[in-house]
Amino acid sequence: MIDLFALLSGFAILCVSALIAFTVRRLVPAALVITALTVLAAVAAVDFGLFASLTPLLVIYGNGALMGGVSGALYARKLAEEREG
Repeated sequence: MIDLFALLSGFAILCVSALIAFTVRRLVPAALVITALTVLAAVAAVDFGLFASLTPLLVIYGNGALMGGVSGALYARKLAEEREG
């Protein structure tokens, strides 16, 4: 069963990565910032004792970051197309 901390923090990572991808709008810089955020958040959570192991937390955060990044980039592209046409 998933830990409540992992669920809520994974959702927060999803939201923040969507915001980053929406505002940056360039693939490589957005991916670098999102990856750094994900790794730093996972390491900090394990170091502060909020989660027992790094690997499952990285998987949860990685999935949230991927989904958030893709959704933020797609939403930014859709808004840009609507403004042009």
